[in-house]
Amino acid sequence: MKHILKSVAGGATLLLGLVAIGDVSAAATATPVLTGTVHDALFSVSFDGSHGLAAGAPGYVLETTDGAKTWTPLKNIPTRLALLGVAVKGDHAIAVGQQGLVLKRSGTEWKKIETGTQERLLSVSVNSSGAAVAVGAFGTVLASTDGGDSWTAIKPVWEQFAEPGTEPHVYASHIDEAGTITIAGEFALILRKAAGSDDWKLLNKGEASLFAVHLGSGGIGYAVGQNGTVLRSGDAGATWSAVDAGTQAILLGVSASSDDKVTVTGMREMRYSPDGGKSWSSVSGGGVNTLWYQGIGQPEGSTAALAVGQAGRILKIDN
Repeated sequence: MKHILKSVAGGATLLLGLVAIGDVSAAATATPVLTGTVHDALFSVSFDGSHGLAAGAPGYVLETTDGAKTWTPLKNIPTRLALLGVAVKGDHAIAVGQQGLVLKRSGTEWKKIETGTQERLLSVSVNSSGAAVAVGAFGTVLASTDGGDSWTAIKPVWEQFAEPGTEPHVYASHIDEAGTITIAGEFALILRKAAGSDDWKLLNKGEASLFAVHLGSGGIGYAVGQNGTVLRSGDAGATWSAVDAGTQAILLGVSASSDDKVTVTGMREMRYSPDGGKSWSSVSGGGVNTLWYQGIGQPEGSTAALAVGQAGRILKIDN
């Protein structure tokens, strides 16, 4: 089975998207709040309250402390490699990227952490106690219990969930406050490992790769990926069902508000649903039809989502 892996060389990507059809819901609009150079790229964004971090290439990290009203580029990031995932929770901040790179923030400084892998790391998640999970190429799954100071390989026995000899790329990760880990990736795989357990449970399997997962409050969750794939969960990710978002684009990121307004980023496409996935429309403005956007999140108390992507751009999506 051929693997599909996001490429970050030159701030570009190998994923090609298609234009969406079937707009039937209330509209949302995107407004640029920050634009970098053509050589910049932002792949991930994470918020905890009004504090947020955005990360990308080359070794590019931005920070906001006012709910995304203003962003400051951080200096002395100890890498020129692309940072493909970032997570912030409480006092904990971790970024991951190419060649098994993990950076942990200690005070105002970032330091490299040895992970024991050279595989590209694509996503990271951390909870308020410092338990963390990072995932990436060829089935890589790493866990930390100390805020990212040390890491242990915890990848599933992949032959239980995929074709023999296959180690699926894992693109998305989530760890909740109890320490339960959820991961997603190729073959529409969604797996879960409860805190304190060594066993992985299969929650979903299919054809399309899944590139992002959002598990929010109230038990509502979303996963998105290839061929316009949108999955929704109403039971905190225990079960998943397909949602028709009216597109065949490659979808790269997803965020949902507490009242279940959903925004999905992708390749030259961005979709919005005001009603938990029942109806959808294209987001207008902000170059969403000509550029790619990937990471997306929402600061606490904000009515707008923030998406990051090509050319170091940050978009505010009002709905």
